[in-house]
Amino acid sequence: MSQIILFDLDGTLTDSAEGITKSVQYALQHFGVDEPDLEKLKCFVGPPLKEQFMKYCHMPQRQAETAVAVYRERYAKTGIYENQLYEGIPELLDMLKKEKKILCVASSKPEIYVRRILEYFQIDQYFDEIVGANMDGTRTQKEDVIEEALLRLHASDSREDVLMVGDRSHDVEGALKCGIQCIGAAYGYGGASELAKAGAIYIANSVEELKVLSDRYRSGQDAQEQEKEETKESPVQMKTSPLKKIWRVLYPIGIHYGISFVVTQAAAIILFSWYTMQQGGMDFEAVNDLIMEKAVLITGISNVLALIPLGLFYKWDTRLRKKRLLGEPKLNRVLKKKGVYFMTVVFAITASHVLNELITYSGLDKLFPGYSQLEEAAFSNQSIFLMILVVGVAAPVVEEVLFRGLILKRIQDYLGSVWAVVLSALIFGIYHGNVVQFVYAGLLGLAFGVIMCRTNSLRVAITAHMAANLWSVLGSALTQILLMKNEAAYYAMLGCFVVLALMSGVYIMTGKKISVDERRE
Repeated sequence: MSQIILFDLDGTLTDSAEGITKSVQYALQHFGVDEPDLEKLKCFVGPPLKEQFMKYCHMPQRQAETAVAVYRERYAKTGIYENQLYEGIPELLDMLKKEKKILCVASSKPEIYVRRILEYFQIDQYFDEIVGANMDGTRTQKEDVIEEALLRLHASDSREDVLMVGDRSHDVEGALKCGIQCIGAAYGYGGASELAKAGAIYIANSVEELKVLSDRYRSGQDAQEQEKEETKESPVQMKTSPLKKIWRVLYPIGIHYGISFVVTQAAAIILFSWYTMQQGGMDFEAVNDLIMEKAVLITGISNVLALIPLGLFYKWDTRLRKKRLLGEPKLNRVLKKKGVYFMTVVFAITASHVLNELITYSGLDKLFPGYSQLEEAAFSNQSIFLMILVVGVAAPVVEEVLFRGLILKRIQDYLGSVWAVVLSALIFGIYHGNVVQFVYAGLLGLAFGVIMCRTNSLRVAITAHMAANLWSVLGSALTQILLMKNEAAYYAMLGCFVVLALMSGVYIMTGKKISVDERRE
């Protein structure tokens, strides 16, 4: 069982509904809204107040901030004490503390109120840290509060030892976003159904059932049942043969190839029929040229159709990982959201350009000219808008879902991150079907895999891939013009690209591990 336990406050340690709902009622009256039924206001217990005023009362942000200020007028004086501990909480905390557990409160309530409540009930001495929101409205999201708690407890790099206990879905979701498990306190305000749907690993219907947090309590359970439960494996992990593992990793490529084949054949039949009707005869070479002219459009349609099943598989895997049914994913994150997106774009553009130049100067494209010929046949005279849409947007999305979201993560389930990055990059290179693209895509695949593992964000990996592809469509032509007009300026730019690629790469690899904001992924 986890050594570090984070507790929510309202609905988990204390029954605070009366004070909160009456203070909300008081705030609503300030705006001329009379809500006599306090039961209807229980939705304000737990979530950040400003967001709840905006959601429940449809208030604009400025008005919701005023509502919070009015709420605090009553809550700070009276509402804070219209509160009571759930029966058995002091005994539970005492039991856990005697077992040397590290305890912390992580609440979306302002930290100053959290401390006053714990001191009022004389249970503050059980907690190593007490973390809440700031009075200025910052750090109100649950994942932000949890990240601050991990930082203060020096546990950002040992999340597998941390467990959250909370009574609402946002407690569970916030914990999962931070890479930790959550036990649901169904005796609070959310209920068992809400907690289970959010992904709680265990539902406690009473404080008594929270004794599962205790090593001593667990050791007193039936040993045979406990062993059976602790060694229970998911369908993916349980006696899975090597062939089944290989099949699970590779069949998504078969889906992609299958859809591409069907779309290409359908397009060939349609174009052949159209040409025959227009020209009154059959000319296979002319139809083949017509297919090559439409290659980008056919590829775009294939990608859109392939994204449907691949996206569903990715969502399914993500849901199972949140419930810890697909191994123990490493969910440490790096950098702040804006920082990691910006630096991955810089890295993708500069590294892809430098890599292209290295391939050119090595003579690899001359030694294996097949790709250049194919590129010329497929991409010449194409609409720039279509190229941006297909090559710059659709292809990166479907390829990242396939190679990083599915293949890399599934290899990671069995072999860990290092092998996952290497093998997924190798498969990514082979997928492109020629030597030049094998080298280019394989090396970029290594970079995208590292980005995926470092950020645990498919969105960041997709952003990097999009940046590289869009640069190949738009930027490379501009740099070639610069090369022809001013060779010295071009090589100065290339030198800057090398430096930027190295700097952004080091930034991504060595950034401090804090949460990436992925609230919608």
